[in-house]
Amino acid sequence: MAGALRPVVILMLVASVLFVVDGIFDGVYPGGPAWFTGKYDNLAEIAYVFAIVNTLVAYFVARGSERSLIARMSLSVFFLIERPLTAFVLGPKPITSIATHFATALVELVILLSALRVWRLGRSYAEAEVDSLFALEGSTVGGLGAPAPEGSTPSARPAPRAGTPPPRSSWLIGVITLVLAIIFVADGAYLGYVPGGRAWTTSGEGSGWLVYLFAVVLLTVAIRAVHGGRIALRALIALSLVFFLERSFTPISLRESDPIVLALHGLAAFVSLALALAAASAIRGAQPRRESTVRSLEAA
Repeated sequence: MAGALRPVVILMLVASVLFVVDGIFDGVYPGGPAWFTGKYDNLAEIAYVFAIVNTLVAYFVARGSERSLIARMSLSVFFLIERPLTAFVLGPKPITSIATHFATALVELVILLSALRVWRLGRSYAEAEVDSLFALEGSTVGGLGAPAPEGSTPSARPAPRAGTPPPRSSWLIGVITLVLAIIFVADGAYLGYVPGGRAWTTSGEGSGWLVYLFAVVLLTVAIRAVHGGRIALRALIALSLVFFLERSFTPISLRESDPIVLALHGLAAFVSLALALAAASAIRGAQPRRESTVRSLEAA
């Protein structure tokens, strides 16, 4: 467990450093333009508070506190929403500060996934120990199990189809894809691309309806990906990364200032990244091909 927990603690310390760097880029330092001057409504200073709290939680996580690990996962969810939002809603910020906000959010996503994996690993160990203590019927004596009833044959579970990802991965891909498609549709509807709304064009500000096309393409590829198609899974990873970049930088290039639009773009960007990670995990978790063997039984 210590080896699995170490990367999480290191990433948490990296996040603390990024919080401090963000405060410096925002001008929050003695004599700086945002050092309790009312700029950003004096909310940029909270980055240092985040750094201190994050470091304290990292200390307790390193000591093996399960509650601290759960609390850190909750903080990661909060930071995944807070970092992209505060990059824009507090007013114009330097591009270095915006990049630091998104870099911190990316690190927080990795922390969340890593911490969740470690927590599930710890819970599985605990369940295994409980089962071994209380599973009296399946206990062995002297390394020998209970004899099988006469005339019974060992039961064999059907092997999963070769190349098929675990069912949990398929469900995860399906849910994340659906959430991302809903965000795309909500973005288009909020911008007014509905019947009787804004004009639909292929250039300039009238091309916002393309989010509907994004949703259709995404769902089409995901339908094949959840059934284990390796080409579809790879295509889903590529699409997710493209959407992540497009959603991240479109507000900057268009100088978008609407907080709702910024929130939808930021949320879509990180859901896209989560989808790419889920698809990559499904590829890695796919069952390898194994040659089937046929056993012959001789009559007694």
